[in-house]
Amino acid sequence: MVVETRTGLTVQDYMAIPEDDENRYELIDGVLYMAPGPSWDHQSGSFNLTLTLGSFVSENRLGVIRYSPLDMYLSEVDVFQPDLVFISNERLGIIHRDGLHGAPDLVIEILSPSTERIDRTLKQERYELFGVKEYWRADSIAKTITVFRARNGTFEHIGVFGEGATIETPLLPGLRVDISEVFDYYMPQK
Repeated sequence: MVVETRTGLTVQDYMAIPEDDENRYELIDGVLYMAPGPSWDHQSGSFNLTLTLGSFVSENRLGVIRYSPLDMYLSEVDVFQPDLVFISNERLGIIHRDGLHGAPDLVIEILSPSTERIDRTLKQERYELFGVKEYWRADSIAKTITVFRARNGTFEHIGVFGEGATIETPLLPGLRVDISEVFDYYMPQK
């Protein structure tokens, strides 16, 4: 479960969190949230998306793909750690040693029961506000990816893609993400 720990904070407060603190934090509109570590399903979907997108982006020299944990500074009161990001060659200037300073082209969040509410509301609103071009919400339980694309400053709902479907995006021409492969992973038997 995501826990709201403190309010009225800034990037400086976030950066003052001791490095040996092993908790995962995000600062959303001045509120510090702590989340538990991701589940097997979450990490499996994230890994598969990283492989698919990372290979395509690298082979076609379109920019870079990175994955969490990586701080993304959007404002003085917003520091996120999205699961996956794509930064196009045109926006490589947002990359700094301490993370990203600005919105990447594509943000992908893998929903978890503990983070789903925030990913669907607060984070989606902030991604839209700060100029993310496309936002994907991957649901490892429903095995779907919901796609939102910026249009005239707001997110347009493109669709919900399930098993057997593929996602294409104008951000990565020629890429086809097979949803079945994203959620195809080994699950240990009990």
